[in-house]
Amino acid sequence: MNGDTFHNRNSSSSTLSKRNSTERKGDVTEMKKKSASASASATATEVGGYGWWLGNAYFMKWRMEDVFGVVKYHPIPCIFAASLLFFMGVEYTLRMIPASAPPFDLGFIVTVPLNRLLAAKPALNTLFAGINTVFVAMQTAYILGTFLIEGRPRATISALFMFTFRGILGYATQLPLPEDFLGSGVDFPVGNVSFFLFYSGHVAASVIASLDMKRMQRWEMARVFDALNVLQVVRLLSTRGHYTIDLAVGIGAGILFDSMAGNYVETRTKLSAANGSGVEYSLKHENGVKYQSVSSD
Repeated sequence: MNGDTFHNRNSSSSTLSKRNSTERKGDVTEMKKKSASASASATATEVGGYGWWLGNAYFMKWRMEDVFGVVKYHPIPCIFAASLLFFMGVEYTLRMIPASAPPFDLGFIVTVPLNRLLAAKPALNTLFAGINTVFVAMQTAYILGTFLIEGRPRATISALFMFTFRGILGYATQLPLPEDFLGSGVDFPVGNVSFFLFYSGHVAASVIASLDMKRMQRWEMARVFDALNVLQVVRLLSTRGHYTIDLAVGIGAGILFDSMAGNYVETRTKLSAANGSGVEYSLKHENGVKYQSVSSD
């Protein structure tokens, strides 16, 4: 009996000793973890917290398949990224144009043969100018008609935005008239009057009209306007009526101000619906297409 008791006591003592040893090991491990954490924290603090910032940065979580996935599923931004690097190299290594020299314009270089042709044949230049003026009248009639006839203000508001900002920018930076400029008495503005070079209102208004046509699913009209706009760009470059940058920004301006006008009309629609007063912008349907129309209370 006493032997059994002694054996049980020794067993309990051995178990207790093992438990204490395990606890001590656990305490040592925990202390090591805290020490490592404190060391990492100190290191991060020493470098101004950048260690923690980099550890939680989005790109640190990328895997190799994520990198290749960007190239596979988003090729256009990748092309733009490559073009950024390319044009940085071009910009930082090209020779600047001297103040005494005319501006370099790639569009002018491409259209040198057409410029010489129109200079040699003034009647042909006048014919093309007259056709272009008719196209400008078509743009104006369509844009005003969307509001006055159909009751849709977006295209008209867009044109007002566009020409207002064109006037501000055109006056703020008045570019010199290009060399070899070929004017015409029937070109718009009619009569060889002065005009702003930056940016092209001809091109911007064409884009605004074309975007409205596409919204209304008037695809044939839109294609005709786009084709005439391309020809207009070629003519304006050939006659040196605009620099290439004027025409490119004109395209962007048409898209930008169409979007701004759309946001404006949408905002006014919501405000009018909430207030129940003033001008009401109501949704109607034409050939299954929703568009904004204006009506008074």
